[in-house]
Amino acid sequence: MTSKIYMLCPLAMLALASCSSEGETPATAGNANEARFSASINSHNSRAYDAVWEAGDQIGITGTSGNKSYKNVAFATDGSGDFSVVSAGEEIYYQTDSPVTFTAYYPYENLLNASVILADTHEQSEQKQFDYLWAQAQGSKANPNVAFNFAHKMSKVVLVVKRGSDVSFEEVKEAKVAFGGFINEGEFDPAAGVAKATGEASALYTFAGNADASFNAPLAVDDAAQTVSYSMIHFPQSFAAALPIVATLDGRQDFKAALDFTDGNSAAGDADAANEWVAGRQYTITVTLHKTSLTVNGCTITPWTEANGGNVDAE
Repeated sequence: MTSKIYMLCPLAMLALASCSSEGETPATAGNANEARFSASINSHNSRAYDAVWEAGDQIGITGTSGNKSYKNVAFATDGSGDFSVVSAGEEIYYQTDSPVTFTAYYPYENLLNASVILADTHEQSEQKQFDYLWAQAQGSKANPNVAFNFAHKMSKVVLVVKRGSDVSFEEVKEAKVAFGGFINEGEFDPAAGVAKATGEASALYTFAGNADASFNAPLAVDDAAQTVSYSMIHFPQSFAAALPIVATLDGRQDFKAALDFTDGNSAAGDADAANEWVAGRQYTITVTLHKTSLTVNGCTITPWTEANGGNVDAE
């Protein structure tokens, strides 16, 4: 899936304006004034899409210091968490002794000045393209090394499907599971680091066992625990009602339940907990399949952030 780019009004475009020629002039003396970047996610050299930075992963970096600015520059990693400029000649150099505030986001887009990036999360196989991360950090000539600590700006939902009464593990692995009642479309603002849902809530769509492979969420099979875990990334948003989930066994029986995230957010420490997905949180829910019903066992939350909820039975 290819992300779309939506251009902002001229006033908003100032936020990521390209730097002047003065701001791009390389320093001499062996690049002594070159900014050097490394990146971690919540203090770990990893990201949520898989476990580690992949070689070739790219972030976009901008910088401001007084009336000087540095344009949206692509930096890539070899997988170590250290980043180097993608295009020679695009290196960022400190022009004065003043500290520079750098803003970075993942994944990189050729923004053509200020813009928001549009995405649709239906295609969960393409999570890598909308697992938005964001960070700010300072650097200067005196301290040229800039260490970004990225935060997740999307929400992650992990549904752990397990076998219950009179259901085999093979049936669990072959079950079709659908989820809906939330908004799949949204936008990410790389200048502010905000991801938000836009548009209308979608109908149920199958994220496990869909004939269109691009809609199927990444999964992890645990033979010992006899569970299948499906990981989905979606835009943060709040809900007016519990979200429907439907599991189909043997292509014949449909079992339904409803998911409410209020108790989970309360357990995570929210004073005014609501039925919503909060940016940076991972919501883990266990769904047990029975021949006669579907049971939903609460909700745990981690940073990505984890929390505990109650139990829901479905028939």
